[in-house]
Amino acid sequence: WVMVLAEDRPLSDFGFRGAPPARMLLATLMGLGAVVLYSFEPYRALAAGRLAPTTDGLLFAALFAAAGSALPEEVLFRGYFMGSLEKRYPRWARVALPALAFTVVRSLRYAPASGLAVQDWVFYVLGVALPLGLWWGLMRDLSWSLWPGLLSHFLLEFGPALANTSPTSPSPPP
Repeated sequence: WVMVLAEDRPLSDFGFRGAPPARMLLATLMGLGAVVLYSFEPYRALAAGRLAPTTDGLLFAALFAAAGSALPEEVLFRGYFMGSLEKRYPRWARVALPALAFTVVRSLRYAPASGLAVQDWVFYVLGVALPLGLWWGLMRDLSWSLWPGLLSHFLLEFGPALANTSPTSPSPPP
């Protein structure tokens, strides 16, 4: 947000724009596929009634998913970084470079020193962070918009936060 205000650039430069409906629909469906793949168990546990979320839990999960993860990461990596590479680099670089930066930042978040076993961390980096960074980058490139990635990222973080799990824990919630 500092860049938006300091550089006096329109939000559309960061991907906050509409797109042709077919592109937007396809990218949104791609994003929902990622949510199903990575966050199916927490949502299933919630739907089955195995978890009883509280109002505080709902509020925390929504704030964490929106303000703590989806919005800043999507604006930085798929908005600013991808947007700054447009017209200067080939498509593969516009998708891959922000995905690699996203993977590095996310891998530091769950570094083995934080209590995660090394093999679980490697799985997270190569099986979760990198594929999602590439997938969300493809979605942004396809739709020309940040909105499908924001929705997907929010939903992917919201369900596990509400169920008090993370993509690094393969076991279903209690």
